[in-house]
Amino acid sequence: MQKRNYILKSVNGLSSRLSCNLVSFANRFNSLIILHYDGEEANLKSIMNVMALVIQNNEPFAISCTGDDEEEAINSIDNYLKNLDIIA
Repeated sequence: MQKRNYILKSVNGLSSRLSCNLVSFANRFNSLIILHYDGEEANLKSIMNVMALVIQNNEPFAISCTGDDEEEAINSIDNYLKNLDIIA
């Protein structure tokens, strides 16, 4: 299992547009990808689950990946979030 911790830096929090883009990106991988926030978990490949977490600006969250392509998945998601400039 690979896991990374972040702080969201987006004035609108994890908006529906960001959530949709992130879910689409996560669906490129075979691994189970979980979004952890405030003691809850959501499958990062499910838009409804991700949006239900309602992650706000300046809030910590984590992403974990488990599976045959977990290292590629976590590194790619990490780079994706950095390119969007929404994490600290």
